[in-house]
Amino acid sequence: MNFDKKFAVTISGTICLLTTMMAPVSAAIFDFSYYGRTVLDPNDIVTASGRLTTNPYDSATNSYEIIDITGTRNGNPIKSLLSPGLFLDNDNLLFTETPALDEFGFAYTVGGVSYNLFYTYDYIELGEQGYYTGYPLTSFSITSIPESSLMLGILSITVLVTINKINGRFAHLKNSIIPIWALLINALLLLL
Repeated sequence: MNFDKKFAVTISGTICLLTTMMAPVSAAIFDFSYYGRTVLDPNDIVTASGRLTTNPYDSATNSYEIIDITGTRNGNPIKSLLSPGLFLDNDNLLFTETPALDEFGFAYTVGGVSYNLFYTYDYIELGEQGYYTGYPLTSFSITSIPESSLMLGILSITVLVTINKINGRFAHLKNSIIPIWALLINALLLLL
């Protein structure tokens, strides 16, 4: 293997490694959804779904701090996440073990109305529309979305291994530019 190929493979491998190592320090993303109905009126239903963006995992609290929310509640767009302590003592923490929320949960607004989703013996949503509304939830789910830099790192390593295999089969070609392609592919993946 000549110097240019060794250099390209070294740079590509370094980029793959650094890209893969970046994942744990970035924000985590979770999809959420829930459904419930009031005890007083079985026709009064709540359904919500969306995406939560968090700070990196905090091992001291075994949780993620939710910093952003998007989605809908009963077909209306969720406008904003409320800061911790603004509605029913919300702390905006998402835990890695079940239950995913504590008794303070996270709070957000839809159409000027505040809602808090929390867990006390079951998942519950409370809202305030001049009076409190409550929905015991019959379904609740949180799903982690794989970090894109981790996925790009894995893809980069896969591309590098594939290119290395191709180079091995066509070693008789002296001026192969495939390692340069690996360098360019990795550089483009880092820019995404």
